[in-house]
Amino acid sequence: MAKQPSSSPDGSTSSPRPHTHSYTIGYAMLPNKHDTFVQPSFLDMAAVHGIRFVAVDASRPLVDQGPFDLIVHKLYDQPWRAQLEAFSALHPDVPVIDPPAAIDRVLNRFTMLDVVPDLAVAKDGAVATPKQVIVRDATALVALADDGAPGGLRFPLIAKPVEVDGSAASHDLCLVYRREGLLRDGLRAPVVLQEFVNHGGVLFKVYVVGDHATCVTRSSLPDVSGERLRDLAADAAAPFANISLLAPPAAGDVEMPPKEFVDRVARELRRALGLHLINFDLIRARGPDGNAKYLILDINYCPGYSKMPGFEPVLLEFFLKMLRGRPVREKTGSGAGSGSGLDAEARKAEVGPRFITSGAEPRQVQA
Repeated sequence: MAKQPSSSPDGSTSSPRPHTHSYTIGYAMLPNKHDTFVQPSFLDMAAVHGIRFVAVDASRPLVDQGPFDLIVHKLYDQPWRAQLEAFSALHPDVPVIDPPAAIDRVLNRFTMLDVVPDLAVAKDGAVATPKQVIVRDATALVALADDGAPGGLRFPLIAKPVEVDGSAASHDLCLVYRREGLLRDGLRAPVVLQEFVNHGGVLFKVYVVGDHATCVTRSSLPDVSGERLRDLAADAAAPFANISLLAPPAAGDVEMPPKEFVDRVARELRRALGLHLINFDLIRARGPDGNAKYLILDINYCPGYSKMPGFEPVLLEFFLKMLRGRPVREKTGSGAGSGSGLDAEARKAEVGPRFITSGAEPRQVQA
Protein backbone atom coordinates (compact mmCIF):
# COMPACT_ATOMS: atom_id res chain seq x y z
CA MET A 1 0.00 0.00 0.00
CA ALA A 2 1.40 3.38 -0.97
CA LYS A 3 2.29 5.79 1.78
CA GLN A 4 -0.09 8.73 2.09
CA PRO A 5 0.37 12.25 3.48
CA SER A 6 -1.24 12.98 6.82
CA SER A 7 -2.58 15.84 8.86
CA SER A 8 -4.01 16.06 12.35
CA PRO A 9 -7.72 15.25 12.74
CA ASP A 10 -8.28 18.78 14.02
CA GLY A 11 -7.14 20.15 10.69
CA SER A 12 -3.76 21.45 11.86
CA THR A 13 -0.70 20.96 9.69
CA SER A 14 1.79 18.30 10.70
CA SER A 15 4.66 16.40 9.16
CA PRO A 16 3.53 13.61 6.83
CA ARG A 17 3.21 10.23 8.50
CA PRO A 18 3.44 6.97 6.57
CA HIS A 19 0.38 4.73 6.48
CA THR A 20 1.07 1.02 6.41
CA HIS A 21 -2.46 0.27 5.27
CA SER A 22 -5.77 1.96 4.50
CA TYR A 23 -9.34 1.28 5.55
CA THR A 24 -12.59 1.05 3.64
CA ILE A 25 -15.83 2.02 5.39
CA GLY A 26 -19.10 1.10 3.75
CA TYR A 27 -22.00 3.44 4.41
CA ALA A 28 -25.70 2.91 3.77
CA MET A 29 -28.09 5.81 4.37
CA LEU A 30 -31.70 6.68 3.68
CA PRO A 31 -32.02 8.50 0.32
CA ASN A 32 -32.66 11.84 2.06
CA LYS A 33 -29.92 11.32 4.67
CA HIS A 34 -26.80 11.08 2.52
CA ASP A 35 -25.66 14.45 3.88
CA THR A 36 -25.59 13.06 7.44
CA PHE A 37 -21.80 13.27 7.28
CA VAL A 38 -20.89 12.35 3.70
CA GLN A 39 -19.58 15.80 2.80
CA PRO A 40 -16.58 16.62 0.58
CA SER A 41 -14.78 18.29 3.48
CA PHE A 42 -15.07 15.14 5.58
CA LEU A 43 -14.27 12.69 2.79
CA ASP A 44 -11.12 14.67 1.93
CA MET A 45 -9.96 14.71 5.56
CA ALA A 46 -10.65 10.99 5.93
CA ALA A 47 -8.73 10.19 2.74
CA VAL A 48 -5.63 11.94 4.11
CA HIS A 49 -5.75 9.49 7.03
CA GLY A 50 -6.14 6.44 4.82
CA ILE A 51 -9.92 6.02 5.11
CA ARG A 52 -12.07 5.53 2.04
CA PHE A 53 -15.89 5.71 2.22
CA VAL A 54 -17.86 3.58 -0.24
CA ALA A 55 -21.63 3.75 -0.71
CA VAL A 56 -23.27 0.37 -0.14
CA ASP A 57 -25.89 -0.74 -2.65
CA ALA A 58 -28.69 -2.00 -0.39
CA SER A 59 -30.37 -3.72 -3.34
CA ARG A 60 -27.41 -6.11 -3.67
CA PRO A 61 -26.20 -8.68 -1.13
CA LEU A 62 -23.87 -6.97 1.29
CA VAL A 63 -21.71 -10.06 1.49
CA ASP A 64 -20.90 -9.64 -2.22
CA GLN A 65 -19.63 -6.08 -1.75
CA GLY A 66 -16.52 -4.71 -0.17
CA PRO A 67 -14.22 -5.70 1.35
CA PHE A 68 -15.11 -3.44 4.27
CA ASP A 69 -13.31 -2.69 7.51
CA LEU A 70 -16.42 -1.13 9.09
CA ILE A 71 -20.08 -0.59 8.21
CA VAL A 72 -22.01 2.53 9.24
CA HIS A 73 -25.68 2.71 8.33
CA LYS A 74 -29.02 4.40 8.73
CA LEU A 75 -31.47 2.01 7.08
CA TYR A 76 -34.34 0.48 8.98
CA ASP A 77 -36.23 -2.00 6.79
CA GLN A 78 -36.28 -5.72 7.45
CA PRO A 79 -34.44 -6.76 4.25
CA TRP A 80 -31.50 -4.54 5.22
CA ARG A 81 -31.53 -5.89 8.75
CA ALA A 82 -31.39 -9.43 7.34
CA GLN A 83 -28.44 -8.36 5.17
CA LEU A 84 -26.54 -7.04 8.19
CA GLU A 85 -27.21 -10.22 10.16
CA ALA A 86 -25.96 -12.38 7.29
CA PHE A 87 -22.89 -10.18 6.85
CA SER A 88 -22.02 -10.22 10.56
CA ALA A 89 -22.43 -14.00 10.67
CA LEU A 90 -19.82 -14.35 7.92
CA HIS A 91 -17.58 -11.49 9.10
CA PRO A 92 -17.93 -11.12 12.87
CA ASP A 93 -14.65 -9.17 13.00
CA VAL A 94 -16.09 -6.21 11.05
CA PRO A 95 -17.80 -3.60 13.28
CA VAL A 96 -21.32 -2.49 12.42
CA ILE A 97 -22.23 1.00 13.60
CA ASP A 98 -24.73 0.51 15.05
CA PRO A 99 -26.46 -2.87 15.64
CA PRO A 100 -30.16 -2.94 14.60
CA ALA A 101 -31.25 -4.36 17.97
CA ALA A 102 -29.88 -1.26 19.69
CA ILE A 103 -31.29 1.14 17.10
CA ASP A 104 -34.80 -0.32 17.48
CA ARG A 105 -35.39 1.40 20.81
CA VAL A 106 -34.87 4.92 19.45
CA LEU A 107 -37.11 4.26 16.45
CA ASN A 108 -40.04 4.28 18.87
CA ARG A 109 -40.77 7.62 20.54
CA PHE A 110 -42.23 5.93 23.59
CA THR A 111 -39.46 3.42 24.31
CA MET A 112 -36.57 5.73 23.41
CA LEU A 113 -36.75 7.49 26.78
CA ASP A 114 -37.12 4.35 28.89
CA VAL A 115 -33.43 4.26 29.77
CA VAL A 116 -33.28 7.81 31.14
CA PRO A 117 -34.70 7.18 34.65
CA ASP A 118 -32.08 4.46 35.21
CA LEU A 119 -29.12 6.69 34.39
CA ALA A 120 -26.95 7.58 37.35
CA VAL A 121 -27.26 11.26 36.45
CA ALA A 122 -31.05 10.92 36.53
CA LYS A 123 -30.98 9.12 39.87
CA ASP A 124 -28.99 12.09 41.16
CA GLY A 125 -31.92 14.29 40.15
CA ALA A 126 -29.98 16.20 37.49
CA VAL A 127 -32.06 15.21 34.46
CA ALA A 128 -35.44 13.62 33.71
CA THR A 129 -38.02 13.27 30.95
CA PRO A 130 -41.44 14.88 30.55
CA LYS A 131 -44.42 12.73 31.47
CA GLN A 132 -45.96 10.96 28.51
CA VAL A 133 -48.46 8.28 27.54
CA ILE A 134 -48.96 6.17 24.45
CA VAL A 135 -52.42 5.95 22.87
CA ARG A 136 -52.66 2.82 20.80
CA ASP A 137 -56.01 3.13 19.01
CA ALA A 138 -58.69 5.63 17.97
CA THR A 139 -61.13 4.49 20.67
CA ALA A 140 -58.61 5.24 23.38
CA LEU A 141 -57.91 8.63 21.82
CA VAL A 142 -61.61 9.57 21.92
CA ALA A 143 -61.80 8.39 25.54
CA LEU A 144 -58.84 10.59 26.44
CA ALA A 145 -60.52 13.57 24.78
CA ASP A 146 -63.44 13.10 27.20
CA ASP A 147 -61.07 12.99 30.16
CA GLY A 148 -60.24 16.29 31.85
CA ALA A 149 -56.67 15.10 32.49
CA PRO A 150 -55.78 12.57 29.77
CA GLY A 151 -53.56 9.90 31.22
CA GLY A 152 -52.83 12.14 34.18
CA LEU A 153 -51.08 14.69 31.92
CA ARG A 154 -51.52 18.44 31.93
CA PHE A 155 -52.11 20.53 28.82
CA PRO A 156 -50.52 21.61 26.57
CA LEU A 157 -49.37 18.31 25.07
CA ILE A 158 -47.11 17.43 22.19
CA ALA A 159 -48.63 14.74 19.96
CA LYS A 160 -45.99 12.66 18.19
CA PRO A 161 -46.24 9.69 15.82
CA VAL A 162 -44.88 6.63 17.61
CA GLU A 163 -42.62 5.34 14.85
CA VAL A 164 -39.52 7.15 13.62
CA ASP A 165 -38.81 5.87 10.12
CA GLY A 166 -37.33 8.89 8.36
CA SER A 167 -40.56 9.68 6.50
CA ALA A 168 -42.25 13.09 6.48
CA ALA A 169 -45.21 11.59 8.36
CA SER A 170 -42.98 10.58 11.26
CA HIS A 171 -42.17 14.27 11.78
CA ASP A 172 -45.81 15.40 11.77
CA LEU A 173 -45.96 16.74 15.33
CA CYS A 174 -48.59 19.04 16.78
CA LEU A 175 -49.21 21.01 19.96
CA VAL A 176 -52.52 20.28 21.69
CA TYR A 177 -53.78 23.11 23.93
CA ARG A 178 -56.94 21.47 25.28
CA ARG A 179 -58.77 18.17 25.08
CA GLU A 180 -60.81 19.02 21.96
CA GLY A 181 -57.53 19.19 20.11
CA LEU A 182 -57.08 15.44 20.53
CA LEU A 183 -59.83 14.99 17.95
CA ARG A 184 -58.28 17.22 15.28
CA ASP A 185 -58.05 15.93 11.73
CA GLY A 186 -54.69 14.35 11.11
CA LEU A 187 -54.11 13.21 14.69
CA ARG A 188 -54.22 9.45 14.48
CA ALA A 189 -53.38 6.64 16.87
CA PRO A 190 -51.00 5.17 17.71
CA VAL A 191 -49.60 8.41 19.07
CA VAL A 192 -47.40 9.54 21.94
CA LEU A 193 -48.71 12.40 24.07
CA GLN A 194 -45.96 14.21 25.94
CA GLU A 195 -46.37 17.11 28.34
CA PHE A 196 -45.10 20.37 26.88
CA VAL A 197 -42.85 22.18 29.33
CA ASN A 198 -42.17 25.90 28.96
CA HIS A 199 -38.45 26.40 28.32
CA GLY A 200 -38.00 29.93 27.05
CA GLY A 201 -38.04 28.96 23.39
CA VAL A 202 -34.49 27.57 23.50
CA LEU A 203 -33.56 23.97 22.85
CA PHE A 204 -30.13 22.42 23.41
CA LYS A 205 -29.23 19.83 20.80
CA VAL A 206 -26.44 17.53 21.94
CA TYR A 207 -24.53 15.63 19.26
CA VAL A 208 -22.82 12.48 20.53
CA VAL A 209 -19.98 10.70 18.71
CA GLY A 210 -18.65 7.92 20.90
CA ASP A 211 -17.56 9.63 24.10
CA HIS A 212 -17.49 13.10 22.54
CA ALA A 213 -20.43 15.48 23.00
CA THR A 214 -21.10 18.85 21.35
CA CYS A 215 -23.97 21.02 22.64
CA VAL A 216 -25.50 23.70 20.41
CA THR A 217 -28.57 25.92 20.74
CA ARG A 218 -31.61 25.83 18.50
CA SER A 219 -34.73 27.97 18.45
CA SER A 220 -37.81 26.20 19.76
CA LEU A 221 -41.52 26.66 20.40
CA PRO A 222 -42.45 29.70 22.46
CA ASP A 223 -43.78 29.31 25.99
CA VAL A 224 -47.53 28.72 26.30
CA SER A 225 -49.31 31.05 28.70
CA GLY A 226 -52.27 30.18 30.90
CA GLU A 227 -54.25 32.76 28.97
CA ARG A 228 -53.64 30.87 25.73
CA LEU A 229 -54.83 27.62 27.31
CA ARG A 230 -58.07 29.31 28.44
CA ASP A 231 -58.75 30.97 25.09
CA LEU A 232 -61.61 28.86 23.72
CA ALA A 233 -61.76 30.97 20.56
CA ALA A 234 -58.21 29.94 19.60
CA ASP A 235 -57.33 26.67 17.89
CA ALA A 236 -57.45 23.66 20.19
CA ALA A 237 -54.40 22.22 18.46
CA ALA A 238 -51.85 23.35 15.90
CA PRO A 239 -49.23 21.49 13.86
CA PHE A 240 -45.67 22.50 14.59
CA ALA A 241 -45.37 23.80 11.04
CA ASN A 242 -48.00 26.46 11.82
CA ILE A 243 -46.34 27.68 15.03
CA SER A 244 -43.74 30.41 14.68
CA LEU A 245 -40.49 29.57 16.40
CA LEU A 246 -38.77 32.23 18.42
CA ALA A 247 -35.86 33.97 16.73
CA PRO A 248 -32.63 31.98 16.97
CA PRO A 249 -30.71 33.00 20.08
CA ALA A 250 -27.67 35.14 19.43
CA ALA A 251 -24.29 33.77 20.41
CA GLY A 252 -23.59 34.60 24.02
CA ASP A 253 -27.21 35.40 24.84
CA VAL A 254 -27.99 31.93 26.17
CA GLU A 255 -26.53 30.35 29.28
CA MET A 256 -25.28 26.96 28.14
CA PRO A 257 -25.65 23.87 30.35
CA PRO A 258 -22.43 23.07 32.24
CA LYS A 259 -20.08 21.12 29.98
CA GLU A 260 -19.39 18.52 32.66
CA PHE A 261 -23.13 17.91 32.98
CA VAL A 262 -23.64 17.58 29.20
CA ASP A 263 -20.68 15.20 28.88
CA ARG A 264 -21.97 13.03 31.71
CA VAL A 265 -25.51 12.81 30.34
CA ALA A 266 -24.23 12.06 26.83
CA ARG A 267 -21.83 9.38 28.01
CA GLU A 268 -24.35 7.61 30.24
CA LEU A 269 -27.17 7.85 27.71
CA ARG A 270 -25.31 6.48 24.72
CA ARG A 271 -23.82 3.64 26.76
CA ALA A 272 -27.24 2.71 28.17
CA LEU A 273 -28.62 2.66 24.63
CA GLY A 274 -25.66 0.69 23.28
CA LEU A 275 -25.20 3.23 20.48
CA HIS A 276 -22.24 5.28 19.28
CA LEU A 277 -23.91 7.90 17.08
CA ILE A 278 -26.87 9.83 18.48
CA ASN A 279 -28.12 13.26 19.33
CA PHE A 280 -30.73 14.25 21.89
CA ASP A 281 -32.89 17.27 22.58
CA LEU A 282 -32.46 18.84 25.99
CA ILE A 283 -34.44 21.71 27.50
CA ARG A 284 -34.02 23.74 30.65
CA ALA A 285 -37.09 24.75 32.58
CA ARG A 286 -37.13 26.94 35.67
CA GLY A 287 -38.79 26.00 38.93
CA PRO A 288 -40.57 28.50 41.19
CA ASP A 289 -37.28 29.13 43.00
CA GLY A 290 -35.45 29.83 39.75
CA ASN A 291 -33.36 26.66 39.77
CA ALA A 292 -32.85 24.77 36.52
CA LYS A 293 -34.61 21.55 35.61
CA TYR A 294 -33.20 19.70 32.61
CA LEU A 295 -35.35 17.31 30.59
CA ILE A 296 -34.56 15.04 27.63
CA LEU A 297 -37.31 15.21 25.03
CA ASP A 298 -36.15 13.13 22.10
CA ILE A 299 -33.27 10.94 20.88
CA ASN A 300 -32.17 10.44 17.28
CA TYR A 301 -29.88 7.83 15.79
CA CYS A 302 -27.06 8.88 13.42
CA PRO A 303 -28.26 12.49 13.07
CA GLY A 304 -27.20 15.11 10.55
CA TYR A 305 -23.65 15.66 11.78
CA SER A 306 -23.03 18.13 8.98
CA LYS A 307 -25.03 20.58 11.13
CA MET A 308 -22.64 20.13 14.06
CA PRO A 309 -19.87 22.74 14.20
CA GLY A 310 -16.49 21.17 13.45
CA PHE A 311 -17.94 17.71 12.85
CA GLU A 312 -15.17 16.52 10.53
CA PRO A 313 -12.29 15.98 13.01
CA VAL A 314 -14.65 14.60 15.65
CA LEU A 315 -16.08 11.93 13.36
CA LEU A 316 -12.66 11.17 11.91
CA GLU A 317 -11.18 10.60 15.36
CA PHE A 318 -14.09 8.30 16.22
CA PHE A 319 -13.68 6.16 13.10
CA LEU A 320 -9.91 6.02 13.54
CA LYS A 321 -10.34 4.86 17.11
CA MET A 322 -12.76 2.14 16.02
CA LEU A 323 -10.44 0.98 13.26
CA ARG A 324 -6.95 1.35 14.67
CA GLY A 325 -7.73 -0.43 17.90
CA ARG A 326 -8.43 -3.65 16.06
CA PRO A 327 -5.90 -6.17 14.73
CA VAL A 328 -5.06 -5.74 11.07
CA ARG A 329 -5.82 -8.78 8.99
CA GLU A 330 -5.27 -9.67 5.40
CA LYS A 331 -8.41 -9.09 3.36
CA THR A 332 -9.67 -12.48 2.25
CA GLY A 333 -12.50 -11.66 -0.12
CA SER A 334 -15.73 -9.78 -0.60
CA GLY A 335 -17.16 -8.30 2.53
CA ALA A 336 -14.34 -9.02 4.93
CA GLY A 337 -11.78 -6.49 6.09
CA SER A 338 -9.79 -5.73 9.19
CA GLY A 339 -11.73 -4.76 12.29
CA SER A 340 -13.73 -6.30 15.11
CA GLY A 341 -17.17 -7.63 15.81
CA LEU A 342 -20.25 -5.81 17.00
CA ASP A 343 -19.54 -3.69 20.04
CA ALA A 344 -20.17 -5.74 23.17
CA GLU A 345 -22.18 -3.09 24.95
CA ALA A 346 -24.31 -2.57 21.86
CA ARG A 347 -25.00 -6.28 21.68
CA LYS A 348 -26.55 -6.07 25.13
CA ALA A 349 -29.03 -3.36 24.12
CA GLU A 350 -32.51 -4.80 23.92
CA VAL A 351 -35.88 -3.13 23.62
CA GLY A 352 -37.31 -2.90 27.12
CA PRO A 353 -40.87 -3.45 28.32
CA ARG A 354 -43.59 -1.21 26.86
CA PHE A 355 -44.99 0.79 29.73
CA ILE A 356 -48.17 2.78 29.30
CA THR A 357 -46.77 5.81 31.13
CA SER A 358 -43.27 7.13 31.44
CA GLY A 359 -41.45 10.20 32.69
CA ALA A 360 -40.74 11.43 36.15
CA GLU A 361 -40.51 14.78 37.86
CA PRO A 362 -36.85 15.82 38.20
CA ARG A 363 -35.40 17.29 41.31
CA GLN A 364 -33.92 20.73 40.86
CA VAL A 365 -30.24 21.36 40.27
CA GLN A 366 -28.18 24.48 40.04
CA ALA A 367 -27.43 25.53 36.47
